[in-house]
Amino acid sequence: MDTECMHINATLAKSGYDIRVFGVGHYCFNLIHATAIFCLLLSLSSAVGVIILLCKSRTGKSFMTWHKHERFLLYRCICDISYGFVHTLDHAHILITKDHVGPSGLCALYALLIVNTCLSEGLFSLTSALNAFLSVYFRKNVNFGNKDWKLLLLLGIGPFLIAVLVCSLGVLGPNGFFCAFDSVKGVIANAVMSTGMTSAILVALFTFYVLTWYRIYTETKKLKTQLSNNGCARSATLKSAKAMCLFVVVYIIQWTPLSIYGTWQLISDVPFGLFLAVVIMTNLSGVFSGTICLFNKSNKISVSNKDLGERTGHERKS
Repeated sequence: MDTECMHINATLAKSGYDIRVFGVGHYCFNLIHATAIFCLLLSLSSAVGVIILLCKSRTGKSFMTWHKHERFLLYRCICDISYGFVHTLDHAHILITKDHVGPSGLCALYALLIVNTCLSEGLFSLTSALNAFLSVYFRKNVNFGNKDWKLLLLLGIGPFLIAVLVCSLGVLGPNGFFCAFDSVKGVIANAVMSTGMTSAILVALFTFYVLTWYRIYTETKKLKTQLSNNGCARSATLKSAKAMCLFVVVYIIQWTPLSIYGTWQLISDVPFGLFLAVVIMTNLSGVFSGTICLFNKSNKISVSNKDLGERTGHERKS
């Protein structure tokens, strides 16, 4: 990366606060934070719009009667809004003051919330991938409990406890661009979680995705010749699996640049263009949610909550 945008002499630094905000006085400073804020506001607007659209399309119906992929999309949008709101405050503070977020407790809080949301989104994508995989290979529906309480507990409490544990180690703070892992005390934690964990999740998701789509492709060809009730039910299951796979696709697109950046950083200096790509892609989460919504609408995916191992509307009639 352009050395003007990076700290150089950090050998005596005890924490990220001992190092100047990266890029101050250079064009890249305004470019990084203005781009991040623009993407985050776009993401927030998109996520809010998706929630409004989903609620309007299901007016008069209880939440648990929504299609499963619609409930998942709403959960994802809530994560998008949480991440977007906190991260916008973070970048705006740095852009205005041209300094790290202070006091240190506030920066640690921002970092904790950001790490928590990122972990939730990763687990959410893994859950979607696993659900699609089990439905097409083993005809099993993942039981998320009454009103999805098991899923919400997994996405809420689990990541939060991990984020609190990481925070208790004192590794959260300013990384030079925003609040996440401290650029001095959190180097190892950043490598383990931002690079290692993200890469592991991406590999797992890609594997699930390839296997799931291979089975969907092969079974779809067979179903073209089947007109029975079982064939119709299976077709609905495959359609629902396709909808769930969209969550996997957007996560891979969104977070692959970060994995590449983290790996590259371990080897040599990172090009500024790659870092800017990371800023853009990781902050457009709500836009990706909007893309999922539009894709589902355009393809008229109409699959009931029972489609992944549950009763379909067609079955209720028969």
